[in-house]
Amino acid sequence: MNPRKQGRTKLALCCALLFTNPAAHAAGWLDSLFGKDSTQAAKAGPGQRIWALHEFTTVALVPREAGSVPNRQPVQLQAEGLRQQLALVHSVGRGGAQVPLFAADELAELAQPLAQALERAGPGDDVLLLSTSRRDGGVLAAPAAVTARLFVQDNQLQLIVHDARYEFYDAYRGTHVAPRFTFGSRGAAGEASIRSAAAANVRADWLVLPLQAAAAPAAAPAPLVPLVAPALAPAPAAAAVPSAPAPAARRPMDAAGAEDIERRLETLKRLREKNLITEDEYQQKRKEILQLL
Repeated sequence: MNPRKQGRTKLALCCALLFTNPAAHAAGWLDSLFGKDSTQAAKAGPGQRIWALHEFTTVALVPREAGSVPNRQPVQLQAEGLRQQLALVHSVGRGGAQVPLFAADELAELAQPLAQALERAGPGDDVLLLSTSRRDGGVLAAPAAVTARLFVQDNQLQLIVHDARYEFYDAYRGTHVAPRFTFGSRGAAGEASIRSAAAANVRADWLVLPLQAAAAPAAAPAPLVPLVAPALAPAPAAAAVPSAPAPAARRPMDAAGAEDIERRLETLKRLREKNLITEDEYQQKRKEILQLL
């Protein structure tokens, strides 16, 4: 075999291994992306530092930015509350047009790993998020990346987005050169502009999401699930309150609601099959979702 053909064969084999084996993927280009100190992607349990969900989509714990104050972590967040909060985040384009930063199925996959990362993070850790999705572009559209940094300060979840729609995929497929991703930074503003009805802006690319229960926006049909688990929320002061009225009868579920529940159950099953959640977590969350029927 001539050297050029042999080289192409080796490249094809490397690419096949890279994208059929998440652990090899993480131990390869994720080493340079997130740093060797945090590459334990295939390791489950308390020592886990990287959650490699599929090609490029990854949650990772990394040392916090140099010169920044210690974060207020670890913190236990409810995955459903986190999903609802992130669903309200929109990317603002030219002319002021707004689109959801994440797709619904994308968030269903990300919420649990993000909550786990923040629960395992220490004061010296930031959480980096790289999420790729076709979103509303259809099956023929190339995936685009969202890159962000998350951490907890002042009892608020900080979200800094560097890229809201980074189109890297076609160039990568054409060259097989691993793309370089840049994440949000405290010290330098990126080009992304994000908004949320339930959060405040520090900068155009930086949102703060309150950890306690947030008031739902006027357009929402129901209040948001609080980010902080009920056991960690401060106890309210004792006060006499009138007896609560009888709960209203539950409204019949429409077709869209049923489809949403079906999608969430399918996503939950995929997370369990990939061992991203435990059997106990799977059964508990499945029970919660089924109670919505």
